[in-house]
Amino acid sequence: MIANLPFAVLENGDDWDVVVNAKGGGIAGQMGAVRLGIARALVENDDTIKSELRREGLLTRDARVVERKKYGRAKARKRFQFSKR
Repeated sequence: MIANLPFAVLENGDDWDVVVNAKGGGIAGQMGAVRLGIARALVENDDTIKSELRREGLLTRDARVVERKKYGRAKARKRFQFSKR
């Protein structure tokens, strides 16, 4: 459903056959990447649909990434257990 959103917005899903191999990340991240790739490919094919896809937010990459682990800590923000004595 998420991956087919660009086709649903443009109502031209019957005109295309798509085969995708996605690696890494989770299921939601892969679906977001597939959706962005399909939207970009459609824009490359026909530049007049760019405004429609941009309005729906389909040409924007989700910039959230995992925060790095800091030294002296268990994870990025979690600290080791504090012992007073």
